[in-house]
Amino acid sequence: MNTFVRNARVLRRMTVAEIVQQSVYRGAWVIFMAANICVPVISLLIWRTAIANGAGLPIDEQYITTYFVLLSFVTMATSSWMTGFLADDIRLGKLSRWMVRPASLLLGFVSNNLSEKFLKAFALVPMIGGLWWIFRDSMKIPAGPGRWVVFAVSLVLAAVLVFTIDILIASLAFWMDDVAALAQARLIIASVLSGSVVPLALMPDWSRTFVDYQPFRYTVSFPVEIVAGGLSRPDLLAGLGMQLAYVVGFGVLARLVWSAGIRAYSAVGA
Repeated sequence: MNTFVRNARVLRRMTVAEIVQQSVYRGAWVIFMAANICVPVISLLIWRTAIANGAGLPIDEQYITTYFVLLSFVTMATSSWMTGFLADDIRLGKLSRWMVRPASLLLGFVSNNLSEKFLKAFALVPMIGGLWWIFRDSMKIPAGPGRWVVFAVSLVLAAVLVFTIDILIASLAFWMDDVAALAQARLIIASVLSGSVVPLALMPDWSRTFVDYQPFRYTVSFPVEIVAGGLSRPDLLAGLGMQLAYVVGFGVLARLVWSAGIRAYSAVGA
């Protein structure tokens, strides 16, 4: 059995086990997702009010509405929370017990990530469906399945990119006592540059080149823009190319840092 098939089977079993375990907290997922959708809804109402009162924005009500209705789902689907946990495992020597197991430590984090998103989707999707119905007259719905397929592909690439950046930052714990400050700085910067707080289309003109090509755009904003922004075919292809390039680039860098850290790792039992 080759390594890929074996890891796929291990990942499937670990994910199922995680789903069973996390299902105990299904009430908590509803509360978490209700909180997750509150900020986009408040932002949506504020921007719709601004437009209704004559604010001169470079985007219309249809774009704003579609953007914020989709935003909570995209941020959930692309999120990752492993930096602190992986850094603690490295710092406290817990990584040692995984090094003698047949499965990689990273597979455990992947299975946890997938299982939690699976359960969160059950709570979040009906809420988004309700918002979609309420604002249906202002929603932009692409004709045909093609754009939705591109959206799904972009969403997967965005999730991989966020997860890879998490690995990269957490791997620095091989040489640093605490990466919490780096993780927090990344969270603050990403919340702005990803479009999670304000749509990147509202950024000033002088920042367009930087904003359009920086990596955080491809973790949240770009997938939403595929549906809400009416990107042309060349823009879609260029965006997917940039997104894939960032996934490969950060993936290679994270792999190098992780491998170097494993070679330098020293803890009880390592």
